[in-house]
Amino acid sequence: MRHAEVLVVGAGMFGAAAAKYLARAGADTIVIGPEEPAYGTPARLPEYGAHHDESRIARCLGWDRFWGTVDTRSTARYRDIEAESGIGFFHECGSLALAAASLGDRTEGMLRTARDDGVLVERLSDAEVRREFPELCPPPIPGGVEALLERKSAGHINPRRLVRAQLELAAASGAKLLRGTVTSVRRDEKTGSWRVHGDGFSVGAEKVLVAAGALINHNDALPAGRRLDLQVFTEPNLLFEIDAPQRERLRELPTVVTIDPTDSGDDNLSAYLLPPIRYRDGKWYLRIGPAMQPLVRELRTARDVLTWCTNQKTTPEQSAFLLRMMRLLLPGLEPVSVREACCVVDKTPSRYPYIGHLGDDGLSAVVGGNGHGARGSDEIGEPWDFPLPPQTFAPTPAPTTRPDRPCYLEPSFGLC
Repeated sequence: MRHAEVLVVGAGMFGAAAAKYLARAGADTIVIGPEEPAYGTPARLPEYGAHHDESRIARCLGWDRFWGTVDTRSTARYRDIEAESGIGFFHECGSLALAAASLGDRTEGMLRTARDDGVLVERLSDAEVRREFPELCPPPIPGGVEALLERKSAGHINPRRLVRAQLELAAASGAKLLRGTVTSVRRDEKTGSWRVHGDGFSVGAEKVLVAAGALINHNDALPAGRRLDLQVFTEPNLLFEIDAPQRERLRELPTVVTIDPTDSGDDNLSAYLLPPIRYRDGKWYLRIGPAMQPLVRELRTARDVLTWCTNQKTTPEQSAFLLRMMRLLLPGLEPVSVREACCVVDKTPSRYPYIGHLGDDGLSAVVGGNGHGARGSDEIGEPWDFPLPPQTFAPTPAPTTRPDRPCYLEPSFGLC
């Protein structure tokens, strides 16, 4: 039986960052997480990690003050994390938001937050976008679009390499990494300490921080009977393989997100696009996904999640939407091949992460990226102070009953 002052269950984006900051604060820390499955091997449910990918958008412009500030603070530390760990993960190619002109005051609010945080955002007309990025076409959102361009401190990150960097820094400060799958978390009522068991290990700790990601309710990371009000949804992507000439033409393309606030069902034009990125098979792909689309489906059970992640098969409606959006945004694209990629996204009722105690017995959680968590994970993992009351982030137990269409599926549409 190993012992620690603090045990972090989950070695993904939130868990790795939290372990780093706990160790730097002097806490005797152990972080537990399974090894990533070999490339091309379907993951068992406990092995799934949202960071098992090559790209996530990095941007400072946020849909509200919380996410804008979190992303800005994290992004400002990327280069330091790279330098300290020796692991590069941030590609600074810029980020372009193509927002419906009808958003008006909402856009002004985002820009005010950006100015308060020292973020430089350029406003471009439709003609200016076409001149600067001739391969890119703004989507035909009724009323037109307004382009918001961040040239600096924006682009995309490799979440797999970011997690590696954070774990390296955690270890450098004294944290211990234990590779394995947790099978139970329980409290010893006699001693008041926690016992965490897994495949071939047992660990005791005074406190436990659960950072088990979107599948926290399905992967034995919480004690029996202690589920959170957090739902999991499909995140369908298409990957468009491109050849060397097209890669050269598109090498100046920033990450792109389109913001259509109209609740028009599957005809909504909200999406995100990542520029050419080299994947582990050695090929280069452009990636497109939906941004808060109704065609995103809820995954209610562990079997639903496992089927979605293992099969890597989108629905015909999802593929049709993503193909349509790619043709609208990059009409000249001639992909070598197109393949599906299936991830998941979690949502909380507040649309903010859960960060806090699950009671007064030493059990806490940090979970709930709500589609934003990767780029802001370093700040979310650090003890911080935000202009929102602490109860905003208090973990909420799962209700015994809930409506067939929960609030998580409703607009607002926004920056993914």
